[in-house]
Amino acid sequence: MNASVSGRIAQIDVLRGFAVLGMCWIAVGAFGMPYAANALPTLLGTPGTLNLTIWAATEVYMEGAVRGLFSMLFGASALIYLDEARLGSDGVAVVDRFYRRNLILILFGIIHAYLLLWPHDVLYVYGLIGLFLFPLRRAPTLVLFIGGLILQALSDLEVDWTAVASWLQGVPVPADGSAGVAAGAVSGEESARFLDWLRMQMAQDIELYRSGYLDIFLAQVPEVMTQQSTALYQHRFFEIGGMMLIGMALYRWGLLSGRASGGLYLALTLLGYGLGGWLRGTELYQAYAQGFDPLTVVRLEEGSLDLWRLPVALGHVGLIGLLCRWGRAPWLTGPLAATGRLALTYYISQTVIAISLFYGFGFGLFGSLERWQLMLVWLSISLLQMGVSVLWLTRFRYGPLEWVWRSLTHGELQPMRAPT
Repeated sequence: MNASVSGRIAQIDVLRGFAVLGMCWIAVGAFGMPYAANALPTLLGTPGTLNLTIWAATEVYMEGAVRGLFSMLFGASALIYLDEARLGSDGVAVVDRFYRRNLILILFGIIHAYLLLWPHDVLYVYGLIGLFLFPLRRAPTLVLFIGGLILQALSDLEVDWTAVASWLQGVPVPADGSAGVAAGAVSGEESARFLDWLRMQMAQDIELYRSGYLDIFLAQVPEVMTQQSTALYQHRFFEIGGMMLIGMALYRWGLLSGRASGGLYLALTLLGYGLGGWLRGTELYQAYAQGFDPLTVVRLEEGSLDLWRLPVALGHVGLIGLLCRWGRAPWLTGPLAATGRLALTYYISQTVIAISLFYGFGFGLFGSLERWQLMLVWLSISLLQMGVSVLWLTRFRYGPLEWVWRSLTHGELQPMRAPT
């Protein structure tokens, strides 16, 4: 599965397909349930074994980790685009196209966040950070990797217990802001007050997102502005930028392109999933042991480190690397590779499908489905997109939005039909 199609690196396409479907996993929950219910699994629906298992698997192996993998691949794609041979032959034209493609991505991100109602869009951030990657193309590989780790660590310094106290709107928190405060220090009265506040917020969210487009748009404008400004320079620049640098290093080492050994991929899979599962799983077990006390859950969420998602993201890299080297699952890797070639189209179309299903101007299912039902929605979207990808690429070179992006980048319409 390491062979390339039209100069593409197949394993990177498989990884990108896996990542974009993983992003859909997160998006279905975010679009389909109130924020408070996503964080506190007992707030909405039946807290049975199946729903709690899906919540735990999402928190441990998907949340943050698939976005990290997506970011790694973006960093790797920057190195591929800025190949020294291409720079040597085309010179400044390549640099011009590189910066133009990132500026266009910023525009896509603005449209996606504002008009398509997804305040947590990553395209805006990717395009903006992508402008900084050109000078780093010749940086030593180890410098890229260590720099990525440092940025990831800096993103975790954003944890601010004063802000958490303000968010709790009057619910007392320890004055020293220590993340290690025992759950027993929280009184039952404080938890009950906070739980009532969460239920109130959830009811308000359900009322909002079952309303019309204009109401939702106006309500989300402040959040989008925060995500693309304050949250960007306080947190997302470091978290996403760090993963991009790590991805550049992993590409140089051959881990993303299939040039590493099977033993290394196996070690990444076992260590990544094992370590990441232990680090994040410990937090979730504390929440479970405390009976999902809402104050305990929010403190664990606020204290959770982005750096802890890195082992799981590396575990994803190891697992896909094993599947591609194994070569015995083309029924899975083939459709995933096709999906990865249409990643931009699918990332945007997942939002269009979600707001049509869940928001009031569509079918209005927001807040009415349990986690296992949302997973059926995710599975349906994933199977649809993988199937369409295989059929689409028999006739066309690029996905619809990939073609628009490429044509705008080159300043002329690109050939769309696949060669016969």
